[in-house]
Amino acid sequence: MDPLGNNKIFAAILGGALVFMMIKTLPEVFMHHETPKVPAYIVGELEAGGEEEVIELPFPQADWVAAMDADRGAKVFKSCASCHNADVGGANGTGPGLWNIVGSPKGAHTDFSYSDAMTSAGTSWTYEALNGFLEKPKNYLPGTKMNFVGIRKESDRAAVIEYLRLASSNPVPRPDPAAATIELTVDAEEGAVVPGEAVQIEEPATDPTETNE
Repeated sequence: MDPLGNNKIFAAILGGALVFMMIKTLPEVFMHHETPKVPAYIVGELEAGGEEEVIELPFPQADWVAAMDADRGAKVFKSCASCHNADVGGANGTGPGLWNIVGSPKGAHTDFSYSDAMTSAGTSWTYEALNGFLEKPKNYLPGTKMNFVGIRKESDRAAVIEYLRLASSNPVPRPDPAAATIELTVDAEEGAVVPGEAVQIEEPATDPTETNE
């Protein structure tokens, strides 16, 4: 092949390369876009968000007090009757008698062999203590001999405790609902609510005779 033919072939290859480059570049020229400073998404491992803070309200709340129904409590207490009784002068069974239990010192029933955990607890059976113990005895008082899974529903625990409150020669007064307060403040810059100044939440009026079925 003569030199002129080689030049034609080289020119054809070069021209094709230039056309290819123009085809690739021209759309970018006419369709200009800017890369955002913050990517819309990130490729990589996902990080779990922080857990939401659980706000503990003071005990007892109005709905707990409203659920204190002795008749309902007597029905729920039947599941406890194989080990306990709440009769005046009632004998100990697998568990101690529960007459006068509300407000009494823990582990103080005569002639009953309590666990070391119970005798060393050193506090009385307040409404809050009874509610915590009945919810999950072994969690509330590790080392207790009471082999009971607990009463899951809060309303059932309140009803049983009311039944036990009245199983007394001198029942202690019913508790008053605790005021619900949450620490809140507003971040002026971000407009976000963060812990800060105490704000009282008004509890709705409740009928003391109303039961929580």
